[in-house]
Amino acid sequence: MDMFGQSDRELAIDALHASTAIYTADPVVNQLLDMLDWPNGTRRLVDPSCGDGAFLGRALERLLLAYPNIDDARLSHVIEGWEIHFFAVSEARARVAGVLVTHGRQAADARALAEEIVRHGDFLLEGPREPVYHAIAGNPPYLRFANVPQPLRDDYERELPDYATADMLHSFLDRCALSLHGDGEIACVTSDRWLFNENAARLREAIGQRLGIAHLERLDVTSAFYRPKLRRRGAPPRIHPVGVVLRHAAQCASPLSKAPVFPGADDEVDAGGPTLGELAKVSIAPWLGTPGIFLIHEEVAKGLPRDELVPAIDTDDITQGVLGKPTRYAIRTRRDVDPSAAVMEHLDRELPRMCARGRKSPRWMPPESFEKFDLSQPYLLVPRIAKTLRPVRVPAGMLAVNHNLSIVAAGDRSLDELEAILSSDKAMEWISRRAPRLENGYFSITTRLLRSLPV
Repeated sequence: MDMFGQSDRELAIDALHASTAIYTADPVVNQLLDMLDWPNGTRRLVDPSCGDGAFLGRALERLLLAYPNIDDARLSHVIEGWEIHFFAVSEARARVAGVLVTHGRQAADARALAEEIVRHGDFLLEGPREPVYHAIAGNPPYLRFANVPQPLRDDYERELPDYATADMLHSFLDRCALSLHGDGEIACVTSDRWLFNENAARLREAIGQRLGIAHLERLDVTSAFYRPKLRRRGAPPRIHPVGVVLRHAAQCASPLSKAPVFPGADDEVDAGGPTLGELAKVSIAPWLGTPGIFLIHEEVAKGLPRDELVPAIDTDDITQGVLGKPTRYAIRTRRDVDPSAAVMEHLDRELPRMCARGRKSPRWMPPESFEKFDLSQPYLLVPRIAKTLRPVRVPAGMLAVNHNLSIVAAGDRSLDELEAILSSDKAMEWISRRAPRLENGYFSITTRLLRSLPV
């Protein structure tokens, strides 16, 4: 408990709210609500993380316009919101009460009804786990579980299935699916990564047993949100949002499964021909561990035999798509051959600095061996973090290092053909629809994605 009387859990909730309170702009709210079969009779709607009540307020207006004489008991039955943070609860209740007053209820009655509609609680731990709702709308939080404050993270990991604990968004989607009736629907703003990240594959599979994708589109991050917390005015959140509607799988043309889903690309039909991974050797550059041990600068290299060194290149050796002169060397060792005395002396001196995951046996081997790499031929490099799919040609005898580079070597196609393929507008368009988006127009172009590029 802190000096102001807040418990550890309350402090954790404050920290969680500061990290995740990104509110949705009205045009996006209205667009998603338009896609729901609600209000409709006794069908129930919930926002499981209602924040300041943006979705609830707009949904309530629609309900009161459709049923102007609805009584309090029915009203509080068909619309509901959950919020974990006390201040956001007060904001949501104030918004809901304001809508009720505008539509004719007395202020005191409106406040009392707003308290019934907006529940102060943790939907993940206290919400229903059986079908209760017919419509779920909102903007659930997105936050990697490693960043969720304790003791909240301990509670969630104890109560939630492991496939739903990579990110809070995964947890909310799983709980929403559990609490949805068979004829229900979910309309949410989400981060795009749960649709294609490998750590969400089992989540997609679990949800996909009942639900499919009825609608999916990318949203403009600069206009989809307002009042982002802890950000400079006008600075967009560091996410790439989508609007998604999930319904019973039988009603949807796009299934949800372990397979990745790429917003904006699901309506495309690939040519069905070979992929880059089938026609070329596509691999990730090796990681050599803590710098200064197997990856050394020129000053250190001067004291070692040249025949045991290979010029090494990383992303900082590439400027505007042009490869510069290497300034580092990789020590090339072989499992069944003892290094020279000079190399062994260097390694014995420096290896105590090697991080735990980089220690190998025999001790003169790097964390990821490159002894079988064919460096006798030129190859292409594709940086993982890039704005364009622009390959860089590397002459023979140089080694690309670290996992932020992909190596594309000639196979059934010549290097010139591969370079033309990777440099084409068609390839860039395909990548831009599928690669995870980063800030400032950059993409994460992974080796796995490159292998699946149609050629």
